[in-house]
Amino acid sequence: MRRSPLLVFIVVTVAVFGALRPGFISVNGFLDIGQQIAVTAILAFALTAVIIARGIDISVGSTLSVSGVAGAQLLTSGLPAPLAIAACVLTGAAIGALNGVLIGVLRVSPLIATLGTMAFGSGAALALSGASSIPVEDTAVLMAGGGYVGPVPASVVIAVVLMIGWMLVLGHTLYGRWIYAVGGNADAARASLVPARTVQLSTFVLAGASAGLGAVIMIGRVGSAQPLAGQGLEFAAITAAVVGGAKLSGGSGSVGGTMLGAVFIGVVNSGLSFMAVPQQTIYVVTGALVIVAVLATQRQELKELLDGARRAFSGRGTATRVQEAAEGTRERRMELAGIGKSFPGVRALHDVSFTLGSGEVVALVGENGAGKSTLVKVLAGAHEPDTGRLLIDGEPVRLASAEDSRTAGVSVIHQHFSLLPDLTVLENLFLGREPTRFGVLRRRWMRTRARRVLEELELDVDLDAGLAGLPVGERQMVEVAKAMLDDAWLVIMDEPTSALSNRERERLYELVGRLLERDVAVLYISHRMEEIYRLAGRAVVLRDGEFVGEADLSEVDESALISMMVGRRIGTVFAHRETEPGEPLLRIEGVSDGGRLAEASLTVRAGEIVGLAGLLGSGRSEVLRCAAGLSRRAAGRVLVDGRELPSGDLPAASGRGVVYVPEDRLREGVVPSMSVRDNIVLAWLRRNSRFGVVPRGVGRLVEESIERLGIRPPHPDRATGVLSGGNQQKVVLARWLATEPRVLLLDEPTNGVDVGSKAEIHALIADLKERGLAVLMVSSELPELLGVADRIHVMRGGTVAGELPRGATEEEVMALAFGHSPAAAPG
Repeated sequence: MRRSPLLVFIVVTVAVFGALRPGFISVNGFLDIGQQIAVTAILAFALTAVIIARGIDISVGSTLSVSGVAGAQLLTSGLPAPLAIAACVLTGAAIGALNGVLIGVLRVSPLIATLGTMAFGSGAALALSGASSIPVEDTAVLMAGGGYVGPVPASVVIAVVLMIGWMLVLGHTLYGRWIYAVGGNADAARASLVPARTVQLSTFVLAGASAGLGAVIMIGRVGSAQPLAGQGLEFAAITAAVVGGAKLSGGSGSVGGTMLGAVFIGVVNSGLSFMAVPQQTIYVVTGALVIVAVLATQRQELKELLDGARRAFSGRGTATRVQEAAEGTRERRMELAGIGKSFPGVRALHDVSFTLGSGEVVALVGENGAGKSTLVKVLAGAHEPDTGRLLIDGEPVRLASAEDSRTAGVSVIHQHFSLLPDLTVLENLFLGREPTRFGVLRRRWMRTRARRVLEELELDVDLDAGLAGLPVGERQMVEVAKAMLDDAWLVIMDEPTSALSNRERERLYELVGRLLERDVAVLYISHRMEEIYRLAGRAVVLRDGEFVGEADLSEVDESALISMMVGRRIGTVFAHRETEPGEPLLRIEGVSDGGRLAEASLTVRAGEIVGLAGLLGSGRSEVLRCAAGLSRRAAGRVLVDGRELPSGDLPAASGRGVVYVPEDRLREGVVPSMSVRDNIVLAWLRRNSRFGVVPRGVGRLVEESIERLGIRPPHPDRATGVLSGGNQQKVVLARWLATEPRVLLLDEPTNGVDVGSKAEIHALIADLKERGLAVLMVSSELPELLGVADRIHVMRGGTVAGELPRGATEEEVMALAFGHSPAAAPG
């Protein structure tokens, strides 16, 4: 359906040219167009795979040129025709391999790497040929470009065969799934046993080989090898792929769409040439039509852009007027009246109405997918409601952009970071609102203001440190600090403690108290019942996008609030089932990673859940990553069933039944652009695909996984990125459970998950425990560890500080984490 506008463009374009020049529409004319676009299509098919894997190759044109020259030189020196053809393809593949090594192994930018090989290829082609064409007369070589299969040019047949082959590869093979996974999320693909670097390297090799094959066809068409034969072909091929729907951001595209893109470009060029239009005009018209076609195939993105621009223009100044009217007024109030918001096929919010005012904390609660994040985006200016009104201090206001929201005094601490990892902490804090004087940044003022906020948060972080090097918890606190710089009267906190340790949570709770003292209103979103009851006075409950009601938390207990959220009674969230543990299944002996993890030793038996507690940065996650093979060990051993696992070998660990559910599901868990089905089977296919082909039993496995984990909505073809956080977490769990593991390593398994889903996940973990799995679990939520674990190891300073039996208290855990004796533990 996304490509249907392009098909319409092709039909309309053919009809227009046929009306202007009746001879244009004929079988011979279409075959001639096919012959002209054959080489472009062959290059574009391979480039589609490169682009899906989040790469780009602008060297294919020069690769074609040098491959053709090299093959022709060898042919004239007496090499047999089949070997000369093979030499063309291998020369292209060698240049592609060079690109692949530079990009996939050495991590050079694809644009820079292929720019270099483009220059190299062009120079080599001119040097080898002496800047002259090399005549070729061998019939076998000329057949591919100049011969026919019946009435059809051989080049068209080759292009069609390759198109079918690429469609089968991308749509029905393990390798095709890997290409989409690497482009959609390389970190998650790598953690799911996908050899990401090898996959990306291979796409460049195939692009180079395709260029070599294109060189053979070009030689057949003109009867000689031309040193500039490929000039401009890289533009045509990339354009065909992008017009056909491939996104340069990676993870999306299809060979069928690319074929339509190549046909569209070929029809336009041929039609204009048929009408004797000057070449420079052809360039202008073709470029303009390509832009229109791209916009048509990306119509959803275009609609969102135009809607945003319209809202920003029509709503300009309303937030400013409200802010100006409120200057000098201490008491502030926001009212949501009948707010509704829908997306294609989904009603996210319906008739949501409540108020909040200065100096109070209101909890916004509901299951994953209840509409909380959509409501936050409405208040942040990212979405404008379809129905209803927003009022601040009794005045209607339209928040059409983030700037409007900030001007109205609303600041949002998002669940997922809005920070840029390549910038420093200081640069992130003032991103988009950098203070200047005469166009020069006021860095001294920025530092003074930033230090003041960081001191208030008691956050000890280097302002000049790169954000990418900070732990998740510290990045979350930087996000909090950024919001604090806005001086807002309403602060929206969307699960701000999801990545924080207990110590950092206490700092945040203290911060909320200081905000209340300053008469700031806080809309607090969390799935942690204990902090909702600690911080908020009342709760607004959403379910399935609708306003269920408000609850006075001094009168409504936790079970009643949960029932309002999920619409049913929930038993114990952290259920524990007694089992008789078996033999030791996982042994970690003196493991160190040479960094944060100094030394850790512990044992997990079959049918046992062992918790791993500790402060952020204590080495908890590092233990799991070393055991899973994601990180290399500097010292120590990891043994499963008494046999040592090789260091840093994720496939070997998985092969022995060890699987790892990561802390950050967006970075290493899901591939958002891939469907729920493809995410679930991503690791399973590695062992269960025969000859690299996706087996037919996948659908049944996916349906069983969706039902077993209660993934909602239960649509396997839906993109995983549109699911709620809790359902994305279930998809990650489903992926690894499909591989039938023996050792389950869980890093914050219920982070950002609602109460109902949390209970379901813990029930599932309990089932796995009863089936004899060994479970090692990290959690920053102490009630969770104390509720489900049979034993708890506490980490401090990269080492295991001690072990506590079931029944231990939070005070005992924190005493070990801080290095105090239990008697001195803080109450």
